[in-house]
Amino acid sequence: MIKNSDLFYSRAAEYQTKRKDIVDDYEKKLARLESYKGSKGYDDDVAAATKEKDAAIEALKSEYSGYFDIAINAMREANSGRGVTPPSADQLAILQALKMRDSVSQKELDRAANSCKDNAMSIAVINEIAKKNGYIRGYHSESGELAVEAVDRTIDGLKSSLRDFMDYDTPRAARVARDHHAALYGADPNAQPLPKRKLFETKAEFYGMSGDDLTAFCNAVDGE
Repeated sequence: MIKNSDLFYSRAAEYQTKRKDIVDDYEKKLARLESYKGSKGYDDDVAAATKEKDAAIEALKSEYSGYFDIAINAMREANSGRGVTPPSADQLAILQALKMRDSVSQKELDRAANSCKDNAMSIAVINEIAKKNGYIRGYHSESGELAVEAVDRTIDGLKSSLRDFMDYDTPRAARVARDHHAALYGADPNAQPLPKRKLFETKAEFYGMSGDDLTAFCNAVDGE
């Protein structure tokens, strides 16, 4: 049975490949029409090719939106349903002592995190305490296990970036830079087309993680 993390990755890989085929076919049609530019019917032919391309991409988005929803929901369900290793008695005492304090110093949090580094649940609690005390730094568990809340936030981030991935085959940073320049100086009639989004070829590239981080995430969302 395919794992949830593999299902999401494979569907995204299918989507980017199919979209590329649609866009490549469209650009080839425009290239063939270029020699007829200015002739009767040229604008109509370009409009027809554009309409055909847009319709194909919309159909692709409609189909794969359902696939992505299934994959994301399966990852959420697996993550929320997994068991977690409870803190030891000593770690629980540390957490209770910290939570009773009105304020906690960064050094105290550092020492607590060092004592709890082998327990993901404890580290998640320490991160909450750090945030409440206004500290930006976050702590990471060395247990190889990610807290349920941390994985949920990662899934939220994936879902948020998915919409941009589906709507555009160009990098968001390039679009923002173009729009910022246009807002300041007006549209550049000589501007080059935006670069295409780099196609990912591995799970690490798609999820933006590697090594132990990717393994821990996949274990959490695959229900392992």
